[in-house]
Amino acid sequence: MIVLNINHTDYKSMLKDIAAALRVPYNNEDFINIPAPIGSGVLKIMRLYDELQVLLVDACFNYKVITIRERSDTRYFILHFDDVFIHDTPATLKVDDEMLQKSNIRHASARLTSNVFENTEEIPAHLNIHSVKILMNEKWLKKYLGLEEEDDVLKKYLSLKTESCDIEPLDTEYLRLMDELWTVKKDDPLQNMFLQNRVTMLIERFFTRLLGKANLLHGNFNLSSEVINGLIKVEHLLVSDFSKLPPTIEEFSRLVAMSSTKLKKSFKSMYGDSIYSYYQKQRLQRANELLQSGNYTVKEAAKAVGYNNIANFTLAFKKQYNKVPENSSGD
Repeated sequence: MIVLNINHTDYKSMLKDIAAALRVPYNNEDFINIPAPIGSGVLKIMRLYDELQVLLVDACFNYKVITIRERSDTRYFILHFDDVFIHDTPATLKVDDEMLQKSNIRHASARLTSNVFENTEEIPAHLNIHSVKILMNEKWLKKYLGLEEEDDVLKKYLSLKTESCDIEPLDTEYLRLMDELWTVKKDDPLQNMFLQNRVTMLIERFFTRLLGKANLLHGNFNLSSEVINGLIKVEHLLVSDFSKLPPTIEEFSRLVAMSSTKLKKSFKSMYGDSIYSYYQKQRLQRANELLQSGNYTVKEAAKAVGYNNIANFTLAFKKQYNKVPENSSGD
């Protein structure tokens, strides 16, 4: 068993201490390789701004790993993007007095944690971990979100503790951005610009979608946990692939064993919008992300989110963003 006590606000210091705990070589570089018999894979760090650091994990340990993050006097936040296949032996997350266990499932979700709580994770042996963790201080987060004080939505979200694990599933766009952080070549003169762009897109996507779920976080509804879990599943399927039409209301209803009337009413109560209005806003947000990346023409972005008619796409885009669509290169 490997136990890692982590209270760092600097990923390079953390990497050094992890290397010492694992007894693996470390030459003050930005990565460590996990050798046999401990496991395999790599842990890699990036510092993009003074207040923003990134840890990339693509590793498998042959031993159970326990990470413990204590409370700290220096307030910071970590945005986790985790994609793991959990087998028979449960993985455990504990936030202060709350505990969550998962087994026999693919856990792919984004969540925000803070050192306002103690966070403990127990990772079983032989678990393949694919993860991106973005460390940010309180000053940076408030500046990014335009907050004078901590926002009510953020407070409510953090107070959910273990419940926050399943609020934001990773869709194909999250997974693509995570993968692209590994593909940039070290000798690429534009690598910092590329990495900053992808990390910024991950952060923007998470917080935009989080704020879009304000009703869920504020609890402005009276829904059972079973209904809430069903609605989270519906929302995930609704936005997972915009290149094809989403399921019908009737198909969603059968999937979550809920009448169509109850489904529509509950979805609006939880997400503040009707199912297809929510879908429309999210697909246009996705198109905007593609255009901002600079890798898509307007025609390509429109097609990627299911529009075959450019005029219809332009009209819908202008209605939502009050501007005509164009990519960052000016297409």
